[in-house]
Amino acid sequence: MEKYEQLLNMIMDFNESVRFAAVSDANGNLLWNSQREGIANIVPIEKTKATMSRSRGEWDDYATSADHIGNGLYSITSYAKIKRITIPLSDGNMLFISVNNKPMKNAKNKSYGHLVEMGNILSIVEFVDSQNF
Repeated sequence: MEKYEQLLNMIMDFNESVRFAAVSDANGNLLWNSQREGIANIVPIEKTKATMSRSRGEWDDYATSADHIGNGLYSITSYAKIKRITIPLSDGNMLFISVNNKPMKNAKNKSYGHLVEMGNILSIVEFVDSQNF
């Protein structure tokens, strides 16, 4: 579990837009989670757990096409208030990240389509995955 704590701390520290991060097992059960201090849940935790479980099933379905299109790297679903990012981890568990979808106050581009820094997120995941715990 120390690995997941480090992963989620690094994800939360990397960008203030990250609201919530969690790791779930192959059955969609919550193993570890972190929420930004001072930020209220938009979605109740029970609904988040249900979403994580459904999302896990979808990733398993997508895996049947891996021979044709390769392994999934990540998925982003965008809503008016948040983006949900799903990343499969090397140990078979899943990383879920909830990010604000509204631009930051000082952003030049005021659109809701601001980019998520997936390169940085994937670098953090790769770094933590490479550590021996």
